[in-house]
Amino acid sequence: MKSMALSLGAAVLFFAVTCWGAGWNFIASGILSILLYGGLLLLTKPKRKIGGVDVELLSGGEELERKLSEAREDFESIGQSMGAIEDPELKRESAKLHETAGSMIHFLEKNPEKIMSARRFIDYYQDTASKLLKKYVELQNTGLGTEDVSRLKNQTKQALFTLNRAFEGQFEKLMQNELMDMDADIRLLKQTMKMEGYEE
Repeated sequence: MKSMALSLGAAVLFFAVTCWGAGWNFIASGILSILLYGGLLLLTKPKRKIGGVDVELLSGGEELERKLSEAREDFESIGQSMGAIEDPELKRESAKLHETAGSMIHFLEKNPEKIMSARRFIDYYQDTASKLLKKYVELQNTGLGTEDVSRLKNQTKQALFTLNRAFEGQFEKLMQNELMDMDADIRLLKQTMKMEGYEE
């Protein structure tokens, strides 16, 4: 919106200076002003990037950007719920979820080609965690202490333990290539050190 206003302002000013100030032909000034507006709009348009790469240049960039946006929304939702939870154990478990999700999103931002491989995490696991914690906070805020409410609170704790394992498993799966590369580098280093007499 800002780039559009600046481009339009520059084009109008150019038209006024050339047409009325310099006495150029009305049509010529108008055409050049339109071209100037279009050029400036392209130059000043903010670039949407993932991992330093323009979204337009990525294969399926729009979809990748949409998925990453969904992941960020659920991440923020988990953080908000975590801040409102009163139960210390549940708060600790939700903080673990939040931390793992944050690390995963950071990894995806740097490696946009892995975003589609993380769809299960984004569409199911993180989304489920976000909804579950939101419902828990709503339940907590009712102040009810009935047997059913206590049972649901305990079930939520158990679900969070399971979700934490799932989050870690999903992240490890996503980083499988990096882990394998690291393992190969360590093995090669050991072999080289052994050959050169640095390791017995």
